[in-house]
Amino acid sequence: MSTRKDVIVVGAGAIGCSIAYHLGRRGISSYIVDRESIATRASGKAWAVFTYAPTWVGYEHCTTAPIEEFEGGPVDTSLTVPGESVADWLQLHSASHDRMPQLAIDLNERGGIDIEYCDAPLTTLVTQQEFERAGGPQELLRPFRQAGGVECDWIDFAALREPFPSLNAKYAGGITHPAGQVEPYKFTLALAQAAEKLGAEIVLGELVGFATEGNEVKGVQLASGNELHADAVVLAMGPWTGSASALLGCEMPCRTVFTECVRATLPVDLPLHGLGADDVWIIPKKNGEVILATYGAADFIDRPNFDASTSEEVKFHVIDAVTQILPALEDATVVEHRGDLLAMAPTPPYQKPVMGRLPKWQNAYIASRFGGDGICMSPAAGELMAELIETGKTPLRARHMFERLAPA
Repeated sequence: MSTRKDVIVVGAGAIGCSIAYHLGRRGISSYIVDRESIATRASGKAWAVFTYAPTWVGYEHCTTAPIEEFEGGPVDTSLTVPGESVADWLQLHSASHDRMPQLAIDLNERGGIDIEYCDAPLTTLVTQQEFERAGGPQELLRPFRQAGGVECDWIDFAALREPFPSLNAKYAGGITHPAGQVEPYKFTLALAQAAEKLGAEIVLGELVGFATEGNEVKGVQLASGNELHADAVVLAMGPWTGSASALLGCEMPCRTVFTECVRATLPVDLPLHGLGADDVWIIPKKNGEVILATYGAADFIDRPNFDASTSEEVKFHVIDAVTQILPALEDATVVEHRGDLLAMAPTPPYQKPVMGRLPKWQNAYIASRFGGDGICMSPAAGELMAELIETGKTPLRARHMFERLAPA
């Protein structure tokens, strides 16, 4: 094994592998260091659904809720706090969404893996009562379109019943918008293998320290006793990034939460069209499987002790809830009950990544706290971080975003 690369990327999830891949495209070699392997944690277990940011109604606006309402409460990724706005980083979603079709081709050519990219719209179901209360489809669509989500439409019950014959008759229809998806493990592995083709080297080992000189990080020390050397270091370790940055004297606040879902199969494939209602989602995948999950504030459970054990209560709740929406799911076979730890911004709890150069260090960088959307933001985040590392300057097109997400 060689003893030196241009950059050391610590963390072999979607963010870390994307950074290594985009560095490789710029002719910059890297180590990808992880104590386990590629995508063994959250990146291999994600829904991996890509949406275009403007479809997030109101997400570009600040909430007016007082901070006290957030303290100690459950994490809700859709909320911000006064003085902050998720508009500062929504471009990571939009840019990643737009890049994904070509990236799927590139990764297949370079990494030799079909990441199972496909278009798969999402529909938020609306009950008859909600429909009548709103006064019709145009009123339901108005908030989406006012927020910039023009790519949305109303689909009535009859049209939904064609692909989903068992759909519960209590729904009048739903608001549908375009989305894409990939297979999460294959996506992350493809990034890693494509990065290898471009000069990266995967190293399994646990980070225990850094070799420093002045205000520069010269290398990383592994539990095995090995030391890797490079011109720059990037920490992309999800919930574990904070403990690593602390070794460099940079306390990076991070809230560790846990979320879970069920992977299942059906005797007959569902169409590639996700359905959601009451914070429950049914996500058919290209490989014929289906992801069943909840996605509300109460489903992000604080796990400061890094406990990654799943809950039977959650599993049975999910199964019960989705069969109320689509009774055909009663014939589903559970393949896997999975979940993992996510890195969120600290209290007040909301989703806000941290990206940029670590304070006091010339050549140490961080990319973390992407919550449950790491895969969805990884193409753009990887490209922007690679440009920052190569040039030493914040990309002009993302200068405001980097200012808002800066570790300092």
